[in-house]
Amino acid sequence: MIGARSIPMWIAVCAAVVGSSAAANVVPAADALPGTPPSTPAPPGEPTSSASPQDRQAAQPPPQAFADPAGATATGDWGGWRRDLKSAGVDFQLYYNQQFQAVLKGGRTTDGSPRGSASFDLILILDLEKLSAMPETEALIHAQQNCGLGVNAYVDGLTQVNDDADGHVDLHVGQAWVRKHFLDRRVSLTVGFLDFQTIVDRNAVANSEDKQFLHQMLDNNPLIPLNIGLGAALSLKPIPQYTFIAGAGDAESILYKPGFSTALHDDSAFFAYLEHEITLTLPSARGSLPGSWRVGLVYDPRDKNVLLDEDEKPRTRTDDYGYYVSADQRVFREQAGSEQGLSIFGRYGYRDSRLNRTNTFWSAGVSYRGLIPGRDNDVAAFGFAAQTSSAQYRRFVNETAGTEAVYELYYAIELTPWCVLTPDVQYVHNPGAIDGVGHAVTAGVRLRLSF
Repeated sequence: MIGARSIPMWIAVCAAVVGSSAAANVVPAADALPGTPPSTPAPPGEPTSSASPQDRQAAQPPPQAFADPAGATATGDWGGWRRDLKSAGVDFQLYYNQQFQAVLKGGRTTDGSPRGSASFDLILILDLEKLSAMPETEALIHAQQNCGLGVNAYVDGLTQVNDDADGHVDLHVGQAWVRKHFLDRRVSLTVGFLDFQTIVDRNAVANSEDKQFLHQMLDNNPLIPLNIGLGAALSLKPIPQYTFIAGAGDAESILYKPGFSTALHDDSAFFAYLEHEITLTLPSARGSLPGSWRVGLVYDPRDKNVLLDEDEKPRTRTDDYGYYVSADQRVFREQAGSEQGLSIFGRYGYRDSRLNRTNTFWSAGVSYRGLIPGRDNDVAAFGFAAQTSSAQYRRFVNETAGTEAVYELYYAIELTPWCVLTPDVQYVHNPGAIDGVGHAVTAGVRLRLSF
């Protein structure tokens, strides 16, 4: 694992590569989140091109070289093998993320800061229709390895200032599933080891600690138990503008474990998710402005203590419900056919105040691609998020409990399509939502490499 001290070396490598192509203006290939299926193929029996095989072969671009500053990945096309494998139904993706953060002020302590952390993500997407004649079927395997806790403990908030810093974790499976499509892809069923972050509460602007906001409250909704474990999800898309998702995941799953011992026994319990998603495309003189608006319901069956007065008899409940909203919308496009422009996002969540320490959450922010002239693929973003202690918790547990809030600003600098450097600054108000911990200021940098 590459440590935090390796950051200057990687920056120098990226800068040297960029220097050889300073005049290049390259639009990168899409970098899909783990769990995103491959692009939709042409309907069965419909030709993908009218050109002959010889013409198509001649029209193919030459293979990308290793460390090509105009290429989508640092390792290139492997002499054409990578492109051939993808055509055959095997898509290989490898990402490395390195973060380096310091607590400049406040938090639990600044001693021992700054700290580094890192992660590897290996993703294999298989088109089983091409590989094994299983029509309209795909599979995904996502392996991860993590190194370092970063400065999360130094801030000591309710949620992490670095959602990618999960400690020292050996290579493990983060996702492994099979997805079958029916009725011309209007119905899809996904079964296996799922990460529900890639299924519900998604957001085009704030949903990836690897590429977007680092703070956990701006990556996801902390009031939604986004389960990682054995489960299933059904997606219905009767019209292009509407999607309904129903899912269930092992509520007793243990991180980095297969899950068979918890999901497949007599007392199994499962989270349940129901989500409605509407895609809204706004018209504009410079091109369409896409967006997605989601509202969902979650059921949490875990045994929880009811927050009661100390004179009352303790009891537990297993019927915790909550609801949430997640929306993203592009509101401005610089010019027709361009990805440069402004997008906004927002989230809201609510849980039962009798069963949860915090029961309300909301976040909002903006993201602008191409803010600086000549830097069309850089992204500048600002976000705010807050979660508030429940009335029952303040009444019966800690009357001084309040609200934890975070403000985060980042600027993602695309050195090459496969090398992105992101300075990041955060201000955490009232870490832990209790008195006694000073407001924290963190600053750092993230490096993302796509191989």
